[in-house]
Parts: sequence; structure tokens; C-alpha cells
Amino acid sequence: MSDNTLLQLMANPIVECMLDALDEGIVIVDRECRIVFYNKTLSRLEGLEKKDVIGKILPKVFPSITLAESTLWKVMNTGETIYERVQGYVNYRGRQIKSVNTTIPLYDGSQIIGALEVSRDVSQVVNLTEKVTELQKTLSKTTRRGKAAFSFSDIIGCNEKISEIIQLLRKVSHTTSSVLIYGETGTGKELFAQSLHSESPRCHKPFIAQNCAALPETLLESILFGANKGSFTGAADKAGLFEQADGGTVLLDEINSMGLALQAKILRVLQEGAVRRLGGNEDIPIDIRFIATTNENPLELVKKGRLREDLFYRLNVICVEVPPLRERKDDLLLLCQYFINKYNLRFHKKVIGMKPQVQAIFEEYSWPGNVRELEHVIEGLLNFADSGLLSVDQLKLLSFGAFQTFIEQKKTEPGDQNIFKQESQLAEKQAIIEAMKLCCGNVSRAAQHLEIRRQTLQYRLKKHGILNPRS
Repeated sequence: MSDNTLLQLMANPIVECMLDALDEGIVIVDRECRIVFYNKTLSRLEGLEKKDVIGKILPKVFPSITLAESTLWKVMNTGETIYERVQGYVNYRGRQIKSVNTTIPLYDGSQIIGALEVSRDVSQVVNLTEKVTELQKTLSKTTRRGKAAFSFSDIIGCNEKISEIIQLLRKVSHTTSSVLIYGETGTGKELFAQSLHSESPRCHKPFIAQNCAALPETLLESILFGANKGSFTGAADKAGLFEQADGGTVLLDEINSMGLALQAKILRVLQEGAVRRLGGNEDIPIDIRFIATTNENPLELVKKGRLREDLFYRLNVICVEVPPLRERKDDLLLLCQYFINKYNLRFHKKVIGMKPQVQAIFEEYSWPGNVRELEHVIEGLLNFADSGLLSVDQLKLLSFGAFQTFIEQKKTEPGDQNIFKQESQLAEKQAIIEAMKLCCGNVSRAAQHLEIRRQTLQYRLKKHGILNPRS
């Protein structure tokens, strides 16, 4: 396959249509680093038209990248694929682009004839992360207290397991040992992590939490470790989160989402108490306490090879398992009242609690989303209630997720098992009693007041066992 054959292949409308349909940006260059293909996704990402780039040499389109810095050029000269490389650059229109790229060589037999690069735009993610990082850095300098917002007194519940966890974490809060917190999504793992920091001598130092599942691994590495100028295209000298948290606490949330290569680097920081920036050759001493969380059983993760065994034992000095809400139903009503009070203040409502029928539904439901799901349900209900007690009629107005499915099933239960029918019948009985009292026991007048037939009222009096109340 010659360079001309490569051009012909890229001109094939079927190939072009397939590559244009991808969500990732695709650019293909020939052996001279001349652009022979540029898909629509990359065109949108970089703000360039195909006609402006096809046939041009790469440095003319991206003047901020020299051939020596180009991953495409490097791949063609080494024959080695580059995976998930962070790259920052400026196109010839002056637009700044930040992406994560995978670059592979293209072969004709044993001869390299070009290279293909797949790009994912992370400009917004990088910019937001950098802003948050700078904000955390500024706040840690200008405030005496770290950034943990919660303490153990903010944890709602009297469940025995929850009390044991609080007691354990209080005991270890004054040490420097690493802590691993395991629990399902929505159980409040970060709440316990923040409380541990707030109770510790480090409470006046930074508390920095990073979700390990939120970013591509190469970008996550640069955020945690920092970078020296020239470590990758567009990189400048910048301290990472580990350096910024010096003296405080770092929470690595969902550490099971982190790749094994990066886990090995985290292990080195834990063992040596030092961090080395990307592109740097100097170890920078740091003093931080590590807390890690996982939403999957850590022993199972080790067995499956998704969590390094040596890192697991280094983090697992102290380990706690936060129980799911279905295993702490004795805290359910306390949590409900807490969230009712919270959203009363936020929405200027006067709801005082829940009717027994609602409590029964809440106690029967398994709450797969745990405390987080409970809060969302309470928030939703307070959009429909202004005062008094939350009712099952308001439950029917909710329209999301597993809880809605559960409610739909409850609505179709037969006979007396249907809690919605039970509440409706209770309301009907109360209305009849009030009407009979108002009309001094006169069935005809009460029926007229209720706007039903006299025979219907007589039937319902008998059905509900109402003994003709007069006052």
C-alpha cells in the first residue's frame, strides 16, 4: 500500500461515512505528516473545516506543535502505539484544545506509511478541574479550616452498625494510618471520610477529594501528581493535588476505577511519602493521610485483578464497611424527618412528617440507591406538598427510577393489599363521618352534601361500619 493508495482509501465514501459517524475525533497523516483524513467530530472539536486541513502538513495547521512534539510523528518514527496521551495545543486560528489521544502506526506489510490518531475532547473537564484545584489551593491558604464540610455529629442515625463505625473512626482519627471505606453507592462514604478529617489534628489543613472514575487516567495522573513544563504538549509547571494537600487529607473516591499502572504509582507515594511530578526528576516530600473508598467488595476486586493486592493491604490498615439503607431500617424515619426539615427550609414549606401509609411503603422498599435515593425521593415529594403530612397520593406524582416502578406495583396490588386503596377508603370514611355530623345524622341531607345518591350513602355507611354519628 503506497501513500497514493492511502489517499484513495481515505477517499472511499464508505470509509469516510464510517469514520465520520464516530464520537471520537479521527485524523490520519501520511509518511510526510500530511493530513489525508480529518473527520467531522474532530472538525467540531477543533473548529476547523476539512477543506482547511486536508493535504496540509501538520505543523502548518497546528503551529504550536513541533514535529518533535507530535505524537503522530513520534509513532511513525518508533512504530510504537501511544495510548491515552494528554495533549494541549493551539490551532492556527488561535483556539486552545485539550484532548486525550491514542495514536497508532499504519503499516503496509512491514513498512510504516502513516499514522492514525483518535482524540477525545477534555477541554471543559480540564478547565473545570483546574479551576476547582486552584480554588481549593486558594481556600486552603485563606481559611484556617480544611475543606471537610461534615463531622460525626452530622451523621444521622442510631443504628448499631453506624454507631460502631463512628466509634471506630473517632478512635483512629488522631493517627496517620490509611483508611479504606467500602459501601454501596449512596451510603454516605464521603460523609464518614470528611468526619474523620474534621475530628483529626489535620482539620485545619486541606481536605481534597478526587473521584477516580470521573477522568481519563492520564489526565487523573497529571491532576494528582502535577506536571513539569514539557512533560507533555502544552504542560506548564503545576503542583498536583497531593502537593496541595500537604499536611491534610486526600480522599481517593472509587479507587477501584483507577488503572493498575496508576495504582502502582499511588502505592509508591504511600510507601515513600513523596511525589514526583510528571516530567520531573525530583521527589517532593509530602505529609498526607490517605482515605480511599470503593463501591465494590475490595477482596473481590483483588481476586478479579482490578485492585492491586499490595495497594489493598497498604490502604486497608483501617477498614470500615458502611451498611446499605436496607440493613439499617431503624434509621429510616430519622433520615426521612431530617430530609423533610432540610427541604422545608430550602423550599419554604411546612411539612411535618409522613402518613402511616407512606411510612409503610418506605419501610417495605429496598432502597437500592440508599440514603442518596431517599433524599431525592423526599425532595421530590416536597415539591408537591406545602404542609401537613406526606400522603400516598403525592407518591404517585413521582416519576423516576426504581422507586417509581415500586409504586406502580403497589398501585396494582389486589384488594385490601393495595395501600393506595386503603388510604382512599380511609379518606372516604372520614368524609362520610364529617358529613353525617354536619347534617346531624340525616342520611338524605348528608348524601346531598356529599353529592351522592341516598342509597349509595347507606351502602357506604354499612361498608365502613359507621353507626350514624350525630356529633
